[in-house]
Amino acid sequence: MLSSNCRVSIRFLLLILFASLVSAQTNLPSDTSHDRAGQQTLSSSEATASTTNAAKGMFILDPPSRDTDCPGVYMSSCYSKHLIPTLICTGKGTPAGYNCTQAGAGEPYVKGAVFYIRWDFVSPSNGTYDFRIPDNRMKPWTDSGKVVSFDFIPTSQERVNNVTPSWYLKPIKISSVSQTHAIITLQTTTDMGFFPGGVQTAAGLEIQITGTGTALDGNGTSSSPGIWTVCNHITPGCADPSAQKITAIGSGSDIAAVSSGAVGNPVYGSTGGPCGSGTLPIEWRPNFIRAWQEFMKQALAHYGSNSNVAYLRFGLGIGGENIPNHGTNVSACQSQMTKYGFTRVAAPWPAPTSSQWPNVSANWIAYVKKMLLFEDSLSSSKVIATTISPIETYGDYSTPDTTAANAVAAGLGFGNQGMQKSDPTNYAAGLPCLGGNWCANFEKYSGQVPLELQTLDYSDPTDVSLTGSLANTLPFALTRGAQILELYVDDWMCTFDGTWNNRNKYAACALAGYPAVFEAAAAQIN
Repeated sequence: MLSSNCRVSIRFLLLILFASLVSAQTNLPSDTSHDRAGQQTLSSSEATASTTNAAKGMFILDPPSRDTDCPGVYMSSCYSKHLIPTLICTGKGTPAGYNCTQAGAGEPYVKGAVFYIRWDFVSPSNGTYDFRIPDNRMKPWTDSGKVVSFDFIPTSQERVNNVTPSWYLKPIKISSVSQTHAIITLQTTTDMGFFPGGVQTAAGLEIQITGTGTALDGNGTSSSPGIWTVCNHITPGCADPSAQKITAIGSGSDIAAVSSGAVGNPVYGSTGGPCGSGTLPIEWRPNFIRAWQEFMKQALAHYGSNSNVAYLRFGLGIGGENIPNHGTNVSACQSQMTKYGFTRVAAPWPAPTSSQWPNVSANWIAYVKKMLLFEDSLSSSKVIATTISPIETYGDYSTPDTTAANAVAAGLGFGNQGMQKSDPTNYAAGLPCLGGNWCANFEKYSGQVPLELQTLDYSDPTDVSLTGSLANTLPFALTRGAQILELYVDDWMCTFDGTWNNRNKYAACALAGYPAVFEAAAAQIN
């Protein structure tokens, strides 16, 4: 075992090694012409080269856009008094509206910002898309010559899902429902505005009926309770969907006319339920797939030619990641997921390390691949990335391995949101890096697609927490091929803001060697 003095010496040797890579920092030109939307106007070849170069570097993760956005743990006026002057002031008058009299201490090292953008912020009603919120969030950064990226999230990472739009989640009250053989007909009290793309194109999508005694689904089994497939006049006995009347096909039990119950998009989970993520759209079923694919198209149409945007990422599970929910290792949640077609394997599921695990993961892997291929089909000049998330956080390495291979085959970047203290040690011992096997996948695909990395949480300069110290993990990430580093606000502030005294203190980060590590990393990948 190395003595503490040896470990310190090795750390400083690493810092010297990375610091030797420091070169002159180059800011984006301030005299670039702009079009009427405030976007840089470049030729097609120039835009492609600019985008490729922009999709690497050190980014601040989801910074506040105003002081009122700062969580309570931050110091007062963290946006205007700390973040703006420290990280995005390049001189007098930039960014617009702020009194920047000199460049901030961290300005040469931060490439830009990555913003989490909620589905409901962009699509508050079915079929409408409004990007003013992300446009406004990016403006101070692009005004100062930085680039931004967006991580679009379809659901919340919290225990209550308040991110998926209400128009998608909220069912409509049924006034009557009846069944003739395998065909059900239902009438609603108000228009069925929940179908992605509108009710006129609902044939082939699904409905979920609740509260009417419909215990069986369209296949007459207990899987996917209450879910039926919408049909139209092509199927005998069916009629074309209308605003308040549809027919759907199945072979469940007889359904008598009722005066209660509701119909909507298929969902699962609940607030306080075993899946731990609130009520969620069933991501792997056709309604969500259609809705989220249309969202992707709209986002690319809006940002695809904007040279101020470095890359885009679309979550396929909870938050910006590809994890189905927080309860995939809970037997009660597994039972619910099996009912809704995630897998045919009954709960409790086998361990992710067992030979039976592919029977559990196959449908989810196929769903993620379908979405990646769709992203590829959009032929975007903008870099699109995904995450190599496991289904179960620990032990499931086959899912991230397959997702990484599928992303590379589709020409998409990929990344991981779980870099932590144990990663260098595990790698040295020939063990997987936890939470996604990112070390092996980065090494395998380095140089083929952009590789992105986040820490598990904000770091700990004392190296006690699970995330650990960036003095150890950042140099390791670069040696594994990471090209995009997304780091928490607190880590940037404690490195470059001498007055920062929040979760991580400026003095502690300075003592741990954060400034030298940040500067060396920026020199290598910015």
